[in-house]
Amino acid sequence: MNSLELILQLEHIYNSWGYVLVFFASLVETSPIGFAIPGGLIVALGGFFAYNNTLSLSGIIIAGSSGMLITFILAYLLGKKTGLILAKKLKQEFFAEQAKILLKNHGAVILTTSLLATLTRFWVSYVAGVEKYNLIKFIFYAALAALTWNSLLVTIGYLAGSERTNLETWLSRFGILSWGLVGLAISIIYIKAKREFKSLK
Repeated sequence: MNSLELILQLEHIYNSWGYVLVFFASLVETSPIGFAIPGGLIVALGGFFAYNNTLSLSGIIIAGSSGMLITFILAYLLGKKTGLILAKKLKQEFFAEQAKILLKNHGAVILTTSLLATLTRFWVSYVAGVEKYNLIKFIFYAALAALTWNSLLVTIGYLAGSERTNLETWLSRFGILSWGLVGLAISIIYIKAKREFKSLK
């Protein structure tokens, strides 16, 4: 299978399951096992395939934001119910303690910004539950963070999708080297997303 066929296969998958795929990718990436999948890349590809396609740009953003928000709320409820037991079992006390300090010192501001950070967002939500932070306020800030992060990723993917014709032209010219170009394109999408995130912080 060449790289153009791979893009078409991915497009078919996204056209059939795009919203579900983005939802679960975002949900899992926000959890403590988020390192297991490239959730951010999957969300960004949703934006890529939404360009001039059957997928809705707003639908992809909502799907990703919903998955992330659900994980935030579950983490909050888990923290409220169990205290720091989960952090100890998963040997994540360091991140939980960091989240506790951030929440105590910066309150609402840190709820919005730290929920964007890959390593702390689950634990900030969890600790907010442990500390019994106001649930309504928490949901508001968590929704804001989820919407910001997913809008950013999807928009970057969408902008990359606008150059799809040029990308496919180059891929067809380079044959086997096109695999490297696909990898490079995906890497650029991911790196841009990370840089944009850092600028937000």
